[in-house]
Amino acid sequence: MHKRIHAFRTFLRLFVRYALHVREVLVGLLVLIFAGGLAISWIEGIELGKAIYFAFITGLSIGYGDITPETALGRVVSVAIGLVGLLFVGLAAAVATRALRDLIVQLSQQQ
Repeated sequence: MHKRIHAFRTFLRLFVRYALHVREVLVGLLVLIFAGGLAISWIEGIELGKAIYFAFITGLSIGYGDITPETALGRVVSVAIGLVGLLFVGLAAAVATRALRDLIVQLSQQQ
C-alpha cells in the first residue's frame, strides 16, 4: 500500500510540474470558458451564476441539459464553449499522460 501512495504522490508532483509548463494556456482556456458564460448570460438573459455553471458544464462535455440556449447566437457561443472545453480537457489529459509515462519510467528504473 505504501508503494501505491508513493507512486500517486510522484504522479501528482509530475502532473503539477508539467501543468505549470502550460499554465498560461490552461488559464487562458478557463478564462475563455468563463467569458463564454458571461456572453451566454447577456445573450440569453440567464442569471450570471447559472450561465457560468452552464459554460463549465458545457466546456467539460458533461452537458446535463438543465440549461439550454434558446437563441441562434447563444447556440453558436455554446458550441464555441464546447470546443474550448475540448482543448482544455485534451491538454489536461496530455499532461496527465506525460506524468504517468514518466512515473512508469521512474518505477521501472527503481526495480
